[in-house]
Amino acid sequence: MRLLPEEIDIYVFSGTGNTLLAARALADELSAAGKRTRLWPIERSDPAKIDIRRGLGLAFPVAAFSTYPLVWRFIDRLPPGGGTAAFMLDTLAGFSGGIVGPLRRILTCKGYTPLGAIEIIMPGNFLRMDPAEKARAKIVRGQVAARQFAHALLAGEAKWPRIPLAADALYLLSRCITSLWRTRLSQRLLAMRIDPAKCQKCGLCRRLCPTSAIAVPEKYEVDTTCEYCQRCAAVCPADAIRCGRSATVYRAIKAEDYL
Repeated sequence: MRLLPEEIDIYVFSGTGNTLLAARALADELSAAGKRTRLWPIERSDPAKIDIRRGLGLAFPVAAFSTYPLVWRFIDRLPPGGGTAAFMLDTLAGFSGGIVGPLRRILTCKGYTPLGAIEIIMPGNFLRMDPAEKARAKIVRGQVAARQFAHALLAGEAKWPRIPLAADALYLLSRCITSLWRTRLSQRLLAMRIDPAKCQKCGLCRRLCPTSAIAVPEKYEVDTTCEYCQRCAAVCPADAIRCGRSATVYRAIKAEDYL
């Protein structure tokens, strides 16, 4: 039975806030048990410089059956693990299929020791929107699940399912789908659009965009590096940004939580 080390780094990517809420609940529970736990933003971290003497946690949302390209880029660049204990947490509205098993295989091949994985249902943030009361209830249940996962990790009882054949197919499909996100077609169908009549030019969207897709000062447009995490819409104080034809915006946390 492999237990968590005393020091743990959890690398987190969160778009509209669900994953950050779950990762904080997990980290708080580990810290309460005496583990020295730190959270780091994936988009501002260099995977080549992680400290493999500490436990490694990865927390991210599900997108297109697995996760976002920027998260995969981080995972692909992780250094050899040398037996480092690792675990994963993802948040999703329904189904993934192409992340849990494939990530276990990738980390094992890199020399990490997989301790456990959990997928946590949280409010939908794209197309299907939960009513406010239902969304709040899902968040509470998700945080409880994250705390329970922390206890399973501490006790050495967490599970990380092995790889069914379908998972590999969904993983490959996901990588193909996300590779199309930067095409002009996706920009026409799903583009994050900024309403110039509402925009206050506060700069929060540009400052917090994880892919620097809103990079040109005073020109508030989203370019093709956008990966549709919808963080810009979630943090906009003027409610000036929408994804495609979506009529509403989901936000689980405030801009200050990212800053």
